[in-house]
Amino acid sequence: MELYLSGNQLSGEIPPELGNLSNLVRLDLGENQLSGEIPPELGNLVSLRVFGVFRNRLNGDIPPELGNLSNL
Repeated sequence: MELYLSGNQLSGEIPPELGNLSNLVRLDLGENQLSGEIPPELGNLVSLRVFGVFRNRLNGDIPPELGNLSNL
């Protein structure tokens, strides 16, 4: 499953519920106005191969849980 939401003028924080999409292979949230931190729940996306968050307003550290994504 792939979710392309780049360039949609999205704002606010990345919803932690995205971590429930266990079959997600590609998540593209680039070129929006997302802010806040990357939710650690995204570390549950064990099938994730591509994660795009460029050109946003994110801050904070990359959650260590993303280190478990061996396909990323």
